Parts: sequence; C-alpha cells; structure tokens
Amino acid sequence: MDRLDAYRLFVRAADTGAISRAAREMGLGQPAASRLLDALEARLGARLFTRTTRRLVLTEAGGLALERARALLAEAEGLEAAVKGLDRAPAGLLRIAASVAFGRAALIPHAAAFLDAHPQMRLDFVLKDERVDPVADAVDLTFRLGLLEDSRLTVRRLGAYERVLVARPGGWAPLKPDDLRAGPTIDFAGVAYGRRWPLSDGRRTVEIEVRGETRASSGEAVVDLAAQGLGVALLPTFAVAAPLAAGRLVRVLGDWTGPSVELHALWAAKELPRKARAFLDFIAPRLASSR
Repeated sequence: MDRLDAYRLFVRAADTGAISRAAREMGLGQPAASRLLDALEARLGARLFTRTTRRLVLTEAGGLALERARALLAEAEGLEAAVKGLDRAPAGLLRIAASVAFGRAALIPHAAAFLDAHPQMRLDFVLKDERVDPVADAVDLTFRLGLLEDSRLTVRRLGAYERVLVARPGGWAPLKPDDLRAGPTIDFAGVAYGRRWPLSDGRRTVEIEVRGETRASSGEAVVDLAAQGLGVALLPTFAVAAPLAAGRLVRVLGDWTGPSVELHALWAAKELPRKARAFLDFIAPRLASSR
C-alpha cells in the first residue's frame, strides 16, 4: 500500500477512535493496519497516537499531522476528480459554508437555478454564524465576510458590500449624520466599530457615537427590528436588498455609507474541486450584481 493509504488509515482511525474500525472500512486486517500505522510513525519520526485498551488519543504531533493529512488527501482527491472529470459535467455532493444571514440572502435564492443547470449535483448548505473550519467540517467551499485570519486556506476575493443606513418607511429619519446621536438606533452586536459608526459621503468622513437602544447579534434580527420602527440600522447591502425591494425598509441619509465588508471564497486544497468551481463560477457574477 502507498503513503496515501497510510494517511487515509490514520485519518479514519483518528475520526473513529479505533484502528480496527478504520481497518475494516479499508478492507485491511488488524495486523496489517497496525503495521501500516507503525511504518507511518517511523517515517514521520513521531508517535501519532497514545493507545489505550479502550480508545486512541492523538498526541500533539498527531493533531498537527491530522490537519495536514486531511489537506493532503483533499488535494489528491481533487486532482483525481479534476483529471477524471475533464470530459464530464460536475457531479456529486457540494458542501457550502456561510453565515446564516449571508447564506439565506445571497446564496439560497440561487440554489434552484444552479441545480437546474447542474442536475447531477446536490447541495448541502452549512449555515452558521460561528467560524467554520473547512478541513475539520469537511466543507468544499466557504464564503466568509470580514477580515481573514486563516492562512492555511486558498482564498479568492469576490468583492465588498457597502453598509447603508435603513429604517422603517414613515418612521423617524435623520436629516444629517449628527442626528443619529440622539435618535433611536439599533446596535448590531459583534461588528468591529460597535456603537461608533464611521460614515462617509465620499468627501467627508465622520464618526458618530450612537445610543443603540436596541441590540441584536444577528443581521436578520436587526433587519426585523428596523422594520418594526425601533430605529435606524447600519447593515450591508446584501442583508437589506430584499426588505428594501419589498418596501419593508427605506434608505436614510442616502449619500452616507458605512465601512464596506469584504467577501472572500475559501477552500482547503490548492486546486478548487471541479464541483466547487462550477458553483463559484455560477454564483460570483450574481453576487457582483447584488452589490
């Protein structure tokens, strides 16, 4: 068996907590699997597991090796899929990660059209506001807003969304940025600028400290609060496009915008898998048209 088989066995043993189960999945006997792992440890010069009678526990070296092994296997599988699929349409399950608000507002509305164009594919949307690890969570393609911190991943910048001021139609509307200091506003918890809103009209930049009488940690919740008339909110354009079109919200201080939020696509392998590339090529121009 080759080195990739050794890494596959190592990853499955780590995931299942048992060499015997990993061996069965790969069609190996227990002695052969143990020898393969012993040879891998000898090649790496480090113990990967602490073995007990009941379970396997990764060592510090094993934890580092597991992360790299997943990336190596993903790259190898991506290479095989790319070569084998040169003359075939993309097929199979594609796992896509994004925040809840961005996924629902910017990705989900295009799912049906994508599947119509690629009937051999299936989509699994992993929508959560917590940071997703593309390797550990077995995600093929991740859409991330804001600053990037993970240098292990391959990144493609897709653009940026402006933040705009919105409120309920007919509700209180500021006439100038300074009015925001005294009027009702909604605090979007978790944004870097907090209650000190940086605003610009292209010529001037001001920083307004708002009161933030109402607060929420979800962009969708902030939209709903603004639509109820509880104050002015500062939100990215993707989050308010549908409510603006439906008349639930209107823009206020239309010449003024907040700091833009960057959008990137990320994946674990160096080469983007064919099925993920199909989705990215499909969605990128649609995201661009919504900014």
